[in-house]
Amino acid sequence: MESKIVEYREITGWITEVLPLLKRSVTMFEKHYKSVYVGITGRNPQARFNEHCRKENWERMIVKYKTTSEAFVNKIENYFIITHPQLKNKWLGKSNLAKNKYNYFYILVKDRKD
Repeated sequence: MESKIVEYREITGWITEVLPLLKRSVTMFEKHYKSVYVGITGRNPQARFNEHCRKENWERMIVKYKTTSEAFVNKIENYFIITHPQLKNKWLGKSNLAKNKYNYFYILVKDRKD
């Protein structure tokens, strides 16, 4: 099986700066794909993508946000799960992520609509 490669299109910054851009991205992916999942990780995104692909056949993983703040990525993930009920994931809470390293917010997609 061919390994799928993570796409890095990440931005950085304060939540108030990045949330409008992330909203546009999530909405755009929801418009074009039947299955959309948002997630966060403090580990290597490629390793996390490989784990997701072992459970479900995701087509793409797009890293959209990079920060050293655990709180920022947790707030962003929770925001999207609450405001976008059609997303595949439903878990709300706080994830313990990387301390003194980067944390990532990502989008998984599959089953293109067009």
